[in-house]
Amino acid sequence: MSDPCEEFADGIVDYVDGELPDAEAQAMAHHLAACEPCRRTAEALDRSLRLAKVLWTDNLDGARQSVPVVRSRRIRVYAVAASVFVAVSVILFTVADRRPRPSAIRIEDVERQVAKAGAAAKLLAATQILAQCEGTESIVQEQYRYIVAEYAGTPAAESIRTKHNL
Repeated sequence: MSDPCEEFADGIVDYVDGELPDAEAQAMAHHLAACEPCRRTAEALDRSLRLAKVLWTDNLDGARQSVPVVRSRRIRVYAVAASVFVAVSVILFTVADRRPRPSAIRIEDVERQVAKAGAAAKLLAATQILAQCEGTESIVQEQYRYIVAEYAGTPAAESIRTKHNL
């Protein structure tokens, strides 16, 4: 099965220009609503085309007033060339940015991490209460080592590493 973006890549320019038939425009709009890279491409293309139109219009208005016709055509050609260059660049950068996306985190993994962090926090709290009693220093140190070893990567383990250099 091909990448859905490949089906729409050629039509983005026509969509931004408003030149797609209604059915294709609706399909493109639906795809753009769901696809961030294609939406960014369409938005960048739209901005560059609007900028080119503004430059073109401004230059043509100024050309009519004070610049000979030959220069007006040259400015128009440069404006069109610049807008095409920008549009092609945006499309190429977007198509080139087809790196595989990291897979989504599963809810089971999140629940497991939360449970592990919660258990470590409970042990740390109990150990800190125990540390307030006289003669428990060796037990407390052993408990800290256990939390760091068994619950590595949790906020409780990192807190122990920072405060107690374990």
